[in-house]
Formats: sequence, C-alpha cells, structure tokens
Amino acid sequence: MLKNILKGEIEKKTITQLYGPPGVGKTNICIISSINTIKKGKKVVYIDTEGSLSLERIKQICPNDFEDILKNMIIYEPHDFEEQTEIIEKKVPLLYNIGLIVVDSIASLYRLELSDDVNKNARLNRILGRQILNLLKVAKKNDLAILITNQIRDTLDGFEATGGRILEYWSKTIVRIEKYEQYRETILEKHRYAKEGEKVRFRIVDKGIEIIE
Repeated sequence: MLKNILKGEIEKKTITQLYGPPGVGKTNICIISSINTIKKGKKVVYIDTEGSLSLERIKQICPNDFEDILKNMIIYEPHDFEEQTEIIEKKVPLLYNIGLIVVDSIASLYRLELSDDVNKNARLNRILGRQILNLLKVAKKNDLAILITNQIRDTLDGFEATGGRILEYWSKTIVRIEKYEQYRETILEKHRYAKEGEKVRFRIVDKGIEIIE
C-alpha cells in the first residue's frame, strides 16, 4: 500500500493524509501523484497554501512532459483560511475532468487563525470540517482522489497531526513520514484494509522518489 502511494497511486473517493515535519518529502509525493494523474488523462487541482510547490522540481522530475503537466494543473495559492474555504467550496466543485485534488497543506492557514478565543477556534474547526466534507462530496461525485498534507504539533506524549480529530476521522488513509540522515520512512497509521504499522523507506532523488527495498 505505501509503495503505491509513493508511486502516486492515491485511492479514489476518499481522503489520504500525509503528515510530518517540514522537509520530509510530503510535497514531493504530491507532485509525483499529480504527474501520475495527468499522465492518465486527468487534470489536477493543486491548492498550495505554503508556497511549497516548485515548478522547477516538476521540471526536474519530468523535463520532457513539463509543459503538458503544467497545462493540466489548476494551481491555487490562497493567502488566508477564508480564501482557502472559498476555493474549496465555490471554485473546485465547478471544475471538470479532475482526477486528483491536492491541498498542501490543509491546516497551515487554519493554524494561523487559532487564538485564545474558544468560540473563534470552535468556528474555525467547523469551517475546517466543512472544507473536508466538501472535498469528499466532490471526490465521491466525480470518482477522484483527495491528497492532503498536514503538519505536526507537540503533545505531552510526543507529537500528532494538526487539526485534531476532524482530519483524523475523515482521512481514511493516514501516513506519517519521518526523516533520517540517509533516508525517509513512511508509516501507515490508518487504512481501511491494509495492515497498519507497515513501513517503507525511500530517498528523494532528482527523478522523484526512490523506494529502498
């Protein structure tokens, strides 16, 4: 299962969540998944909330198909959580021939809005939940895949994905990514039928991702 995800094969009609600290390879997996989808004749919606998407990286991975890949990517760069909501709720449902929607990352703009105001935070949680439901609705209606990335936050027991139970509940596949000196490691934390706890190591290389057998 993890090898399929690293090769850009994302399950349709559900949400797949990748989470981990900065620089572990989340965006690389999103790019590879986007390229894989476009090569199958579908378009990709890419919502880049952190400015992580690098056109140079896309060109490095597939130099011969770069123009075609770019032509079939619909890229949004929201500046705040409200704009992210508008894109997901009003713009995305109007698009057609979409095979994959990427939100990289789903909770970064949400985190910037959090405060000590309990009522405000509750409202933000409701909006985040609404975004997720809208994405799922589009995915099921159009038989497409949803890939979201997420950050980590410190807890008393270590760390966990941002967004709490909302994102954990609605994500049918959750993959944690850790970074070591010589490689990265993916850990399958949640899946409907694959064995949880599965691990696959990989390296980031010029042509994308190299799985370590």
